[in-house]
Amino acid sequence: MAYARHRSSSRRKLALVIGNGDYVMGRPLFNTRNDAKQMANVLIDLGFLIYENEPKLDLTYEQFSITIANFLCSVKRNDLVLFYFAGHGIQCEDHNYLIPIDNFKEENHDLIELSGTDLKRRAINAQRFLNDLDDRDPFTVLFFLDCCRTYHLRQEESERNSSRNAFSTQIHGLKPMSVKAGSLIAFACAPGTTADDGNQREKNGLFTKHLLKHLPTSNESIFGVLTNVSKGVVEESNKQQIPHLTVAMTENIFLFDQRQGNLSTSINHLSISVEKKSSLNNKTSTTSQIKCNQWRRQGITIAGGNGSGDWLNQLSIPFGIFFNKYSQIFVADRGNHRIMKWELNHNQGKVVAGENGKGRWINQLNYPTDMIVDEEYNSLIISDHRNRRVIRWWNEDQQEILIDNISCSRIVMDKFGFLYVSDDEKHEVRRWEIKAKRREGKLVAGGNGQGYRLNQLNNPNYVFVDDEQSVYVSDCGNDRVMKWRKDAAQGTVVAGGNGCGRKLNQLNGSQGIIVGEFGQVFVADSNNHRVTCWSEGAEEGEIIIGGNGRGDEPNQLWSPNGLSLDSEGNLYVVDSGNHRVQRFDAICE
Repeated sequence: MAYARHRSSSRRKLALVIGNGDYVMGRPLFNTRNDAKQMANVLIDLGFLIYENEPKLDLTYEQFSITIANFLCSVKRNDLVLFYFAGHGIQCEDHNYLIPIDNFKEENHDLIELSGTDLKRRAINAQRFLNDLDDRDPFTVLFFLDCCRTYHLRQEESERNSSRNAFSTQIHGLKPMSVKAGSLIAFACAPGTTADDGNQREKNGLFTKHLLKHLPTSNESIFGVLTNVSKGVVEESNKQQIPHLTVAMTENIFLFDQRQGNLSTSINHLSISVEKKSSLNNKTSTTSQIKCNQWRRQGITIAGGNGSGDWLNQLSIPFGIFFNKYSQIFVADRGNHRIMKWELNHNQGKVVAGENGKGRWINQLNYPTDMIVDEEYNSLIISDHRNRRVIRWWNEDQQEILIDNISCSRIVMDKFGFLYVSDDEKHEVRRWEIKAKRREGKLVAGGNGQGYRLNQLNNPNYVFVDDEQSVYVSDCGNDRVMKWRKDAAQGTVVAGGNGCGRKLNQLNGSQGIIVGEFGQVFVADSNNHRVTCWSEGAEEGEIIIGGNGRGDEPNQLWSPNGLSLDSEGNLYVVDSGNHRVQRFDAICE
């Protein structure tokens, strides 16, 4: 729900900006990259956090899919979210699709244009992405699409007419989209029509040109801004292009209040914390017996690593990892809504939960983030995040909901059999006695609202419990790791806590944590693409894995999440952005 006058200090403003122009097939677009760059700069001046601090340019389908999946993970409840896309887009079979630059498929060693049936597998469904954003329960979503250029789809052979025309008769532009209360959609032109992309001498497309001009208008609501944008576009195009708005705002939102001044100085160095998964060997309340203090910097892929996909040798945005006593590896394959089991040294896994696809039925999962192997009951316990439940899973025919109506981010079990669940909506961690007939969670960390004080948490994810039942929490929104002693009223900072950044005393999107027997804390520093180790009482951490920039080389990581150790001290990292799990062998002296 929107409100009368938005102040930047009251909630986060997040933006994902994409510009695609260098298309492999069909007509390239000359202005979209510049549109995206300038849009990002304007939004930074308005106090927005730009995803990964930069506009995303010329994305392939895989890059596009990974980017929006990670951006979705970063969106927290009550955020003000803005999405901007400049590029090719088209409607087909009652859906709108955003086109990646690799808009082709291979047949007989030739590159051919995409047909309408190819779009489901090779383009981004705009309505589905918007629905996924709405599911994150943001304050509002501003959805800007400057993608109504002329774009042709190849016609399937069976559909071609007698004239053997290579292109089908099709409706260009986009179809109207549905929006939930409190949000807004803006098209560059009316549904079923195309937009002016300008020419090579112009820096911007017509719609974006006027959007850039009016967005910084002080003390003007977003509806007023877009009204002025529409007026400018209509006048300059001689009424040939008419922007289209779908508005479900309940009150006015002001992106720039002159009383706040320019906000970019104080926040433009921040990046978005991508909410990712971490795990612990055996997920029990025992400090890890870390035998070694060094690891080889070259990782070995032990699961996935074959691109994003749903084949048995692939993963898609994996989160959680778990080792059982037989050294079998369980992975929360979040993007595929399933749990995978991998035997060591095998090149493919086996689906052990979620074979029935994404859904709300008891035998389905919806973006699972974590799991535990409960050997006592010979079952899995799964954090079924989007279904808002923790579920026990014996097999495809037998399941039981343990905890319902909870935004379960991560789970861990202590040696007494208590289950700990982090809640990224209530910003708290609770301990549950799941064997009890009447289950009630006891607050063990946070629970005082979203915030940065020592008695608060901000979008907690991974949890570790030690032998004394002290609870360590990866406090992602505050870029720190907190330790809450048993029955404590507040926690202490044991890693990070010095703002979001890449210095050794900072974290950027803290994720997986492991605590050693001497109190050292290992952290997956996700947005810095590294793993750091913080000795007890240390003011800064030491880089032990990664730190070589984002990438897919053996010595690189891309948004690391889960951390785990085996009995030999080898370190396992869920390399989420690369859709793989990496093992870094221990070096023991």
